[in-house]
Amino acid sequence: MKKIHPAYPVISSMLLIFLFSMVSCKKDNKPIRKPGLPPIVNQISIASIKALSTEQSVKIKDEGVIRGVVISDASSKNVVNNKTLFLQEGSGKSGIMVKLQADHKFKLNDSLEIKILGQTVTTLNETVVLQDLANNLVKKLGVGKIIPRETSVRELEANKKDWEGSLIRISAGKLISDNGNYSGNMKISDGKATLASYIIEDAVFNGQGLPQDIMSIVGIVHLNGSKLQLAPRNTSDILPLKYIRDEFTTWRYTTWTYNLVMERYALLTELANWSGDTKDGTIKQLVNPADAVFTKSGKIYPYLPKDSLASKLQLYSSDKLSLKGLKVLKITFAASKSTGDIRFIEQSVGYEEIAINVLPFNTGTDVVNIGVEIPIESTGELIPGKLVTPKGFEDYYRVALLTPPIKETGKFYNAIFIIPSNMEDLKAMGITSINRQKWLDNPAIRIINLSSRKTAGITTRNRDRYIPILIDKVEMGFQ
Repeated sequence: MKKIHPAYPVISSMLLIFLFSMVSCKKDNKPIRKPGLPPIVNQISIASIKALSTEQSVKIKDEGVIRGVVISDASSKNVVNNKTLFLQEGSGKSGIMVKLQADHKFKLNDSLEIKILGQTVTTLNETVVLQDLANNLVKKLGVGKIIPRETSVRELEANKKDWEGSLIRISAGKLISDNGNYSGNMKISDGKATLASYIIEDAVFNGQGLPQDIMSIVGIVHLNGSKLQLAPRNTSDILPLKYIRDEFTTWRYTTWTYNLVMERYALLTELANWSGDTKDGTIKQLVNPADAVFTKSGKIYPYLPKDSLASKLQLYSSDKLSLKGLKVLKITFAASKSTGDIRFIEQSVGYEEIAINVLPFNTGTDVVNIGVEIPIESTGELIPGKLVTPKGFEDYYRVALLTPPIKETGKFYNAIFIIPSNMEDLKAMGITSINRQKWLDNPAIRIINLSSRKTAGITTRNRDRYIPILIDKVEMGFQ
């Protein structure tokens, strides 16, 4: 009879535990999938799919999926048809046009997954298209959101190949069309450049009236050959500016006074904090007789009798009107029809007058124009070979005018300016001062008379070079 050592059962048990633990460790090294979850798939970037495209159709050989968020709005119908959608992988990432075999019911912001093995990608008129896709290859995963890329028309033009098919936003500007409505010939201006739009005839908002000016527009970048277009998805993509108007009908001070302190307050209205040099450059008064033919009877108008060296109508923020967020400035102005020795007299400081000799206006030759400048406090930093404004004083930077100058007197015209509203706008104007943020926090502007004699024989040294202008109203568009 074989004798069993008392320690054997213990050793056997320990050995079994060790073996089971080894098996367990091996199992732990394998990925454990919970019941009901789909198998892991290979996600391929939209950018890499677009990189495959040529003028000829290309079959995708990689097994996997692309994922993205629908950025087109089928309900507004500003897409080619109900079989077409635009899919963008993520904010700031690539987007692509997808053409399905049948109508789809996917909505704006749906998050989709598309199987791509064996599918066709091509380039049609410079637009990359994933085409003739069976609808059953597309699966909705949930909902998402794409934040549009902030840009300008010029930057978009420079990056149109990379950004084609994706969502972008262009800041303050104007929508332009032949009939003042949304249409296929609509254009978008950001104040520096113009871009064609893309409104399909069947779009639900086609034919509706355009907003006067816009704070921003969101749309899908579309290429049609060499032509760059931006397709807004719906009217919610277009944010109109809110306008405040000063028609200079509610002056705070209109009666004559001896109080010299009144000079600094002479141009205040009930709405806005206007100011100017009433002794030499800017005044308000009832119109000169020659201007009565095109002005409102009894209205007191601001006049800028001289040129930009003297005539400056300045606007500052006040308790009633903050200029922060100002995007568009529209000035309705005209050249005075007055000629000869003219005396301009401030309505509330009657003993101060501006006397000039106004020559007859040479219609079609002399130029009537108005400008806008913004003041940025100088740092006083010395720059070799350049006159530098002392620290604490202001440098003035000219804002671009969107409308052409005029060449006649006695008729009101609109001048439109896009006011810088962020650091990038100021950089684009060539403003490098570290005091830029101070201006953004508390903006101020000044309107100047840029009219000039182009008639031969008149130079800037002559005191009869002036072309007086008067302002009917100023409209301020805010975001």
